[in-house]
Amino acid sequence: MAGKTVTVKCKACQSPFEARVADRRRGWGRFCSKSCKAIHQERRSGQYRDWLNGADPDHNPEFSNAHQFDNCE
Repeated sequence: MAGKTVTVKCKACQSPFEARVADRRRGWGRFCSKSCKAIHQERRSGQYRDWLNGADPDHNPEFSNAHQFDNCE
């Protein structure tokens, strides 16, 4: 038995697509494809652009030369 569907517009490219009602209730079904979701996520976060430019938000220069199990400073 197939689930009920509804026609919605993709949040990234604005093209219409069919999404399951159950998925929409979960907060899913907002994008027509994984690539559209990735495009929207990159616009929002800029993570990939930062990675390409060498930015590392998790990098902590204070401990950059320290070994994890070494107690010498």
